[in-house]
Parts: sequence; C-alpha cells; structure tokens
Amino acid sequence: MLAPSVRRCAASHLGRASAPGATGARVRFAPSPTGYLHVGGLRTALFNYLLARHTKGTFVLRIEDTDQTRLVPGAADALQDALTWAGIECDEGPRQGGSYGPYVQSERLPIYRTYAERLLHAGRAYRDFRPPVQRDANARTSALLREAYLPPSEDEAQERIARGEPYVIRLRMEPGRTFAYEDGVYGTMTFRPDMIGGVGDDPIIVKSDGWPTYHLASVVDDTEMAITHVLRGEEWLPSMPKHLALYEAIDAKPPTFVHLPLLINADGSKLSKRSGDVRVEDYRARGIEPEALVNLVALTGYNHQHTDADDSDVLSMAQLIDEFELRRISHSRATLPTEKLPFLNRRHMMAKMHDPSTRPAMLARLRPLFDAELGAEAARAIPDDALLDTAALGCQRVDTLAQVPHSVAYYFQQPDWGSEECRRFRASVKTPAFGTYGAPCPTNRRGRLAQRTHLL
Repeated sequence: MLAPSVRRCAASHLGRASAPGATGARVRFAPSPTGYLHVGGLRTALFNYLLARHTKGTFVLRIEDTDQTRLVPGAADALQDALTWAGIECDEGPRQGGSYGPYVQSERLPIYRTYAERLLHAGRAYRDFRPPVQRDANARTSALLREAYLPPSEDEAQERIARGEPYVIRLRMEPGRTFAYEDGVYGTMTFRPDMIGGVGDDPIIVKSDGWPTYHLASVVDDTEMAITHVLRGEEWLPSMPKHLALYEAIDAKPPTFVHLPLLINADGSKLSKRSGDVRVEDYRARGIEPEALVNLVALTGYNHQHTDADDSDVLSMAQLIDEFELRRISHSRATLPTEKLPFLNRRHMMAKMHDPSTRPAMLARLRPLFDAELGAEAARAIPDDALLDTAALGCQRVDTLAQVPHSVAYYFQQPDWGSEECRRFRASVKTPAFGTYGAPCPTNRRGRLAQRTHLL
C-alpha cells in the first residue's frame, strides 16, 4: 500500500485532472543536468511555457538526475539560469519551491521506493537476481525471457536480499498487449506487440543500486505533481508502451502526451555541435538578445498565422502566448532557420530601445559601450533620449548591441581625418565628379558624403 501522504497526493491528482472547469494546463520541463541547455531543449521548455501561460496554467521545472553517472557539476544551476535569461519563468521548481516538491529527483527516492514496493506487492513487478551479463543475454532473446527466469518467492527474495545479493526490479509486461493513446501532435498512436520488443521485454524500473530508472521516476513524478500535459521530444515515443503500462499498474490516469518533432540539421542529421551553435550559452555569448533567440525557436516547427506585414516573423513573448495552440505544432522535423537570426536580433533590439518598460535597461547596457567607444566624458555629455534614439537607428546596420556605438559614433564626434580608414575613403572618391565649391550637391548619399569629404 502507498504511504498515506503519497495516497493523498495521487488521489488529489486524479480528482483535479477530471474536475469540471479545470482548464489551465499543468506542464513540466524536466531536463537532466548532464550539460548545457540545447536549443532543442529550449524549444521544448518554450512550448510547455506557452501552453501554460495561454491556458493560465502552471509551468513546473523538475530536475531529473537519477542517472548519477552522467551528472555535470553546476549544470542544474546553468539550466535554470538559461531559462531565466530566455524569459521563461517557472511557477514551481527547485528555486521557487511549491506544493508538489521536492523538484529534484534525487530528493524523491522514498516516493519511488514506495511505488516500487506497491508494484511488487500487487504482482505487477518482480525482482531479478540474475547477473547483468545473463540479464543482457536473455534480453536479446526476449521471447524466452520469462521461461528462462522464474522470479523467487517473497520469502526466498528476502533471504537473498539479507545475504546481500544484488537485484533489479522489473515491470511485468502483459504478453501480446497492444497499447494505444491519442498524441497531441501525431493523433492516434498504436503499438503492437511486435513493435514493443516481445513478450519478455520487461523494463527495469529500479536499478541494482536502488535508484529508479527514468521510466518509473518520470511516471511517478508526473502523477504526484498533477501534470496534465507532457510535451517532450519525439525520441521518447518508443517508451510510450512502458509508460502507459506503468500508469495502469499504479492506477493513475495518464496525462495528455504531446511529442515534438526533433530539430535537425539541413542534411537531416541530428542537431549537433558540428553544425554550429547549439547551446543557449553560445548565442548569449555572441550577443544575441534572448527575445530574438526565443522568437527564432518559436518559428521552428510551428505554423504561425502570418500576415503580409514585413515584420510578421517578429513576435514578442506576449504574442507567442496569445496565439499558441497545440494543433499548430508541425508534424515534421524542422531545421533551425539561423539565417533569420540577425534580422530578428536587430528588430528586438530596436523594440526594446523604444519600449518605455525596457528603455532604462537598454540604456544601462549601452552607456558602458559608448564610454568605451567615445570616451567617458564625451559619452556622458549625450542625453539619455538622444543616445537611445540614435542607437535605435544604428541597430538597422549591425547584428549585436556591442556593435551599435561604433556604427553611430559619427553622430557625436568628428572623424579622424588622418586615420587609415578615412584616407582610404578619400582616395576612393573621384573629386572631379563633384565640380567646384557652390555646385549643386549630388542627391545620392554616397555623393553627399564624398562632396563633404572633398570640401573639408
């Protein structure tokens, strides 16, 4: 039997999930702290966040660290920092807390242990004492697995446990069972026995070190945390039969599953570092605005309602939230349209310089850059509004904020006529084409600049 606190939590989930009028989606983003936040992970987090905000629901961050062998020190903090930088605000999580914590799986081991004991007691799981080599060999002949291994009785199992014999716990899959569910992207999905792996393909749910596998921990946590929608990558589709069997075994209602098509390279291969920047930190280091990266990711694998306007692809977080619908998620894998990123970055920089709510922050970022470009004394003589408005003009010709001061420096200081750059420019000008002093000024921009240079 489940512990009273666990039973109450599970019961409250089931009641809430079926309660009439409960429309707000309760979603989670559950990364493993094994490295950086990948742009594919950012898209998964973003789509979860947009669904939560669109439905006035709840966005939960959960750190899945059950694979202790692959942990990277500091990765959990880096993941949370990257989400904060991207403007994805967590309602519940390791830093925010909440009523369904703890939000780190390594702190939830007693809960998984309680569920595993319940499954053993109900006969839905069994202890496997075979050595790993033997287990792996039998897994390759899964149809004979159950015939090759007869789990010990409970008394015998306790004796072997007392002797210190290691074991794993397996979920007992029903032979010949077909599993089906309705996916939020792919529609009705059916898994026949021949697609699952055979009669004896009983997945491990607790490892020999006592730690749960992803399958058990994920299903238990989604149940305990009252998750209503699971948006995750399509790479988890093959695990669906195991997860549906687990939900059935613990007597819980599965959430709505939405599997997101993967982001891929132009050649169809899996997105990787070899194809360019894939870490959120890489884009941040390049000077990409968080709004621009979020905008780019949101355009990937989602059918937006475009207009004929030039800026139809330029979308704020508020606009993304307002229009988000699961049915608009594409069924096909997509490549990240990085060629749009400079354009999006310029547009979002300009927008933040004109928006009264973000102008102070942009001014604080620009002042040190102008100090370095013009000198502190000259830069500080420029009024705030003049600096911001001029910087907004400069955004049209640059890719990042760091490039803005240099692009507009000529508004605030005379050029260095003795510089190599200026000499090259003057040498390129054909002065006879401009006539003498007092002649009509050429109408094109290049002509006006050249005449000015000649006269000076």
